[in-house]
Amino acid sequence: MAILQVKNLTHTYGGNTPFINDAVRDVSFTVEKGEILGIIGHTGSGKSTLVQHLNGLLKPTQGEIFIEDTNIWDNPKEIRKVRSQVGLVFQYPEYQLFEETVYADIAFGPKNMGLVGEELQKRVRETCKIIGVKDEFLEKSPFDLSGGEKRRVAIAGVMAMNPQIIVFDEPTAGLDPKGREEIIDVIYNYRKATGATVIIISHSMEDMAQIADKLLVMSRGSLVMFDKTENIFKNGDKLRQIGLNVPIVTRVFDILKEKGYSLPDDIFTVERAVEVLNKIKAGDLNA
Repeated sequence: MAILQVKNLTHTYGGNTPFINDAVRDVSFTVEKGEILGIIGHTGSGKSTLVQHLNGLLKPTQGEIFIEDTNIWDNPKEIRKVRSQVGLVFQYPEYQLFEETVYADIAFGPKNMGLVGEELQKRVRETCKIIGVKDEFLEKSPFDLSGGEKRRVAIAGVMAMNPQIIVFDEPTAGLDPKGREEIIDVIYNYRKATGATVIIISHSMEDMAQIADKLLVMSRGSLVMFDKTENIFKNGDKLRQIGLNVPIVTRVFDILKEKGYSLPDDIFTVERAVEVLNKIKAGDLNA
C-alpha cells in the first residue's frame, strides 16, 4: 500500500532572474507503507530540497505530493497537520536541543500536538524504551550528554510525535563507527516497533546497504535510478558515472571477481561477505 506518492515534482530557485535553477526536476516515485527508502546522490544533487517538500517546508514549483491519496497542498491552511504526519530530522539535530531536561525536550513535540498528563508521559517513555534512551537521563540536562546521546535524544523528540513517515537527513554524519551503528540500530528498531515509513538521505553506501529496502538515486536534480537496494548496487558502473560508488566490501569482492574468482553478485554488507566466505571455507561454494 502506497503511503507517499511524489508526482512530477519540480522546484525552481531564482525564478524570473538570471540565477534561475531547477534544484529538483520532474521527480516521481512511490513509497510503500513501512518501507525504508534511502536517497543517495552527490552534493548538490537535490536530495535535501526534495525531502523538504515531503512535509510542506517547501512548496513545489510544479508537481504534487500525496500522503495516503491526499494532496498535501489541497488545503494550505492545514499544512501543519502534514508536519505531524511527516517528521523531519535535520542533519546534526542535537544542535536544536534547547529544553532544561531530556524529558522536556522529547516531550516538546507531543505536547504541542495536545498530549498532556499521563498520556504525554506514556508517549515519552515508550519512545525512550524503543530507541534506548535510559530513564536516568530524563531529568538530566541534554547538554550534559555525549554527542551520540544528544543525537539520540533529538531524534526521540521527532519520533515521539508518532509520525507516519519520518525523514532523516544524514543521521550518522560526524559520528564514529560505533555511533553510526547505534543510530542505524535506533532507526531500524523504531521502524520495527512502530511500522513507520522511513526515508534516509545518506552519503554512506555502507549504511544504505545495511538498512534500506529501496534506493532512490539523484543526480543534478533528476531521479536517475529507483529500485531495490540490491539492484541499485549491482549497477556499480552506473553509480560511478555520476560520482557515487558501491559499499567498500562490494568493491573488494568485485576486484576478486575481476581476478577470476566465481562469487555471488549480491555482497553489499560485511555480514553477507562473512556468510559467503564461510561457505567457501566449508566447501559449500566454489570460489
